[in-house]
Amino acid sequence: MVRLYMREEFVSKQDKVIVKNHAGEDVFLAVGTWGRVGDSISLYAMNGSLLVKVKQVTLSLLPKFDLYVRGEKIGTITKHVAFSKTYFKIHKLNWIVSGDFERGHYVIRRGTTTIMEMEKSCFARGDFYALTVHEPHQAPLCVVIALIVDHYARRRQQDFLTAKKKKTVAIHPI
Repeated sequence: MVRLYMREEFVSKQDKVIVKNHAGEDVFLAVGTWGRVGDSISLYAMNGSLLVKVKQVTLSLLPKFDLYVRGEKIGTITKHVAFSKTYFKIHKLNWIVSGDFERGHYVIRRGTTTIMEMEKSCFARGDFYALTVHEPHQAPLCVVIALIVDHYARRRQQDFLTAKKKKTVAIHPI
């Protein structure tokens, strides 16, 4: 099991995201943009090697992204809404992402097996997303899935309006 942390403000701004381990060491670097067809996110190890690349395939209320590991397409993540509940499917891997996206707490499962849990954590240095990945080799893929899910599951426009009322803008609307 591995525990990883991403600073919420960098995730929200679609800035370069440095992912740290439980000891505070830099583990991964995520760069890229999303929100338009053809946009992509790349996740690198700190030695510079590309681990995972995600390409946006469709732009809609239910977007679709192709997932690549070492240049090979390993699956597609799509957003779904059923009974006013949002969830994500990662096709080919048979993973389902579900939970309370508004509060930043969700789980990735394959059947009854938990792949990853994510929760929002508050520390003196700021708010972070804490990812608990049960199989360390799946950590890079889980990080990019967390970036996509955070962006597309939450109501960014509503967050923007709330922040604007407080006269502090910490995120950008979509």
